[in-house]
Amino acid sequence: MKGFSRRMLQAALALGLSLCGSAYAAPPMNALGSNPVPATAKLAETGLIAPWAVILNPNLPLIQRQHALAAVEHKALRGDVFELYMLGSLYHMGEYGRSALVRKNLVKASLYLGNAAVRGSVLAMAKMAEIKYATHDYREAMNWAQIYAHYASLLPRGRRPHDGYVAELVKRILDKLGQSAMPSIMRDADSFMALHDATIRTYAAHQRRNDIVLRGRRSVPFLTAEGQLAPRAGFADYLLGFKPDGSLSQVWLLDAVPDPQLGLALQRTVDQTRASAVAATSGESSTRYAWLPVIYDDGRYRVALQR
Repeated sequence: MKGFSRRMLQAALALGLSLCGSAYAAPPMNALGSNPVPATAKLAETGLIAPWAVILNPNLPLIQRQHALAAVEHKALRGDVFELYMLGSLYHMGEYGRSALVRKNLVKASLYLGNAAVRGSVLAMAKMAEIKYATHDYREAMNWAQIYAHYASLLPRGRRPHDGYVAELVKRILDKLGQSAMPSIMRDADSFMALHDATIRTYAAHQRRNDIVLRGRRSVPFLTAEGQLAPRAGFADYLLGFKPDGSLSQVWLLDAVPDPQLGLALQRTVDQTRASAVAATSGESSTRYAWLPVIYDDGRYRVALQR
């Protein structure tokens, strides 16, 4: 993106202490320019989400789940952002998920998430940074972290993730990389956006939506089982199933960064979620599904704008 504000990208480089941690049920992070709504999951039509209730359900026959996964991977070749993001997340989590169907495969995860990122998925950008960090490619990790910071900052205020996560992500990478590499990294980030910004915005503006509105507390304290604040900011993806009355019937953890255990601990926040009630219909299933990312900010760092 020619002429974008380099200062905006560099905002994530100045880190300051904050006071407390919190978790909230975040709307999908790839709907740039959408009107903010409280605790809402609106990304894909139910028809796109429903196959994932098969893929992630460990109580179903393995062959049925494998066929569902193969069908989704075939469809993902057409470039659907939701399916690319979900597939990348599945392979990123691998056997660390409770309903694991595949083994962790960072090559496949990078392929799917990278394609989702250039099609407007802001959370895919963050996961690319986490993957590069995990594989010790700190320069590429910082590139993706800065790209994520930029596009997350463009989301409407009510839909932005806590800035504590991006600040902590940058801090982790910077501790490994050092400040000397930052000028060239910012040039790389500039070049990436010059090449992909129009595509990212175009795809993000045309994302399909559903009408499942999730109702819950906007911000809740989060404690681990030991009663201590979780040690790192991060986020987790869940697939939720709802009865017609809006009560939660199923919760499946898809992925969590930077630590899979964070996803297990954050589920207590997800368990409070309800959906809007609808009239029961006669059909194969009355269950409605929604994807919900939950962002956790442990409160250690905040982004401070460099001037």
